[in-house]
Amino acid sequence: MKIFKFTFLVLAAALAFFSCQKELAFDSNGVSSGTFKKDGGGNCLPVTVNGVFKVDTVLSAAYFVDVQVNATTPGTFDIRTDTVNGYAFSRQGNVVFGTNTIRLFAHGKPIAAGTNTFTVKYGTSTCTFDITVVGAGTGTAVFTLGGSPGGCTGASVGGTYTVGVPLTPANTLTIQVDVTTLGTYSVAAATTSGFIFTGTGVFSTLGLQNVTLTGSGTPLAPGNASVTVTNIASSCTFNVTVVTASPAVFTLDGAPNTCTSYAVAGTYTVGSTVSASNTVKLNVTVSTPGAYSISTNTVNGISFSGAGVLAAGAQIITLTASGTPLAAGTFNTFKPNITNSCDFAITFVAAPPPPVGDYFPLTANSWWSYDVVVGGVTDPDSVLHTSTILKTFNANSYRQFVQSQAGAPVDSFYYRKSGNDYYQWGPADGFSSLFFFDVAPDADLLFLKENAASGTTWSSAEFPGTVNGVTAKLQYDFKIESANTSVTVNAVNYTNVINVSVTVKVSLLGSPYTTTEKNQFYYSKGIGMVKISYVDAAGGTIIGEGNIRNYKVF
Repeated sequence: MKIFKFTFLVLAAALAFFSCQKELAFDSNGVSSGTFKKDGGGNCLPVTVNGVFKVDTVLSAAYFVDVQVNATTPGTFDIRTDTVNGYAFSRQGNVVFGTNTIRLFAHGKPIAAGTNTFTVKYGTSTCTFDITVVGAGTGTAVFTLGGSPGGCTGASVGGTYTVGVPLTPANTLTIQVDVTTLGTYSVAAATTSGFIFTGTGVFSTLGLQNVTLTGSGTPLAPGNASVTVTNIASSCTFNVTVVTASPAVFTLDGAPNTCTSYAVAGTYTVGSTVSASNTVKLNVTVSTPGAYSISTNTVNGISFSGAGVLAAGAQIITLTASGTPLAAGTFNTFKPNITNSCDFAITFVAAPPPPVGDYFPLTANSWWSYDVVVGGVTDPDSVLHTSTILKTFNANSYRQFVQSQAGAPVDSFYYRKSGNDYYQWGPADGFSSLFFFDVAPDADLLFLKENAASGTTWSSAEFPGTVNGVTAKLQYDFKIESANTSVTVNAVNYTNVINVSVTVKVSLLGSPYTTTEKNQFYYSKGIGMVKISYVDAAGGTIIGEGNIRNYKVF
């Protein structure tokens, strides 16, 4: 559905612009303070660079730098670099007490090749890092991995690997390579225990040399984790030792009375089984870092549990609920099963009456706002859709929806309902996020059947046109994946939901149709569209999402 297509394209090209122009929704715990981790020369340490930076390439969320800060006061942050050679890095968010890895996303477009030195600021603390920009025509390097196809030659591991502890830029794998052709490179290493290593860059010299890959993910089990390093032409293996964390020693803030400043998330409705969005955050003070595993007593059909690894100092742990609430009211006797514990309360609500109204309301003046997610980065509450006047196309009457961003209208969409069926009038390529006609024909597309059973399918007409002057055809296959399901969006559980998948098929120069996307739409009765996911059919990668934040249906 074209409802988010424009937004995804703009956000992917200028994600950092939006983050600079808008205030993000932070927790209300104040501004953090601390310092960068760096060496004696002021260089950020450790630092991880992702992406091959080329001249005239518009930088997206796939280009980033990881740095580390030591936060002495938890809270919000706004970390930015200077602008060098036409681009810069920035990020806003929250940090906890102690060491935090901050991912700074790139924005802009490199102008010239060379090595660029950036200065990044966090309060009064600064450090520097270098980015190498290559020419637009730089090709791919040719190289083999040392030791291929056996054990990796001269491989070495940096950092400690502990079960349940997320890896940081300090977790590295250095391998040897033999370069025969200069150019850009990308190396990946998969493990058998929940974490990986990756590295990108440019080889500027030939022959034997070392490449350092940076780890990510969380080790799952103790022992030797087998690592397989691969590039296009070769592979080698290596073992990384994963250890078990010793038990942490900590106190829940507020013990032995009511927990201090705890935060409950999610709605607890009588008769509705809770989900992963139902959580409670507890403040803890850790005297000895290590592993923890906590569960509470069962109250009113609900209990909470959580496990992980804690660093030293003040921080927050999250416990997740399980079970089904039995009665409405506030119950204040939830207590974690540890020494130095505290109590917290949960309020349960009665089940609401069955919803009424349409799955895609067309009433005048109704509105819906959405968070837009591209590349794992969210632009919160950034898109507003308002139902306005009626307009006529092709002898049918449609309700006009106006899309606004930052208070300014950017596009319009048109919808109608006939019996139990909903239609959209507009460009035929509007349900795809990857395919664009040079000039799209208008179409009256049936996109939702209100009373159809799960498994119901239908197809659109075939739409002819051109793409960059090449003859093309487009067709959609619709399927009701579920006629009555639920979906949790922004910690709210929506029920009476119809899930419709849309398979996008494209033909070029008369060739057989190829599936390019299989997108997912979720419509909640009486509310409207609550979620949309654009999914690349080739790799199953989510290209972008729209998640409802607020709405008003008249």
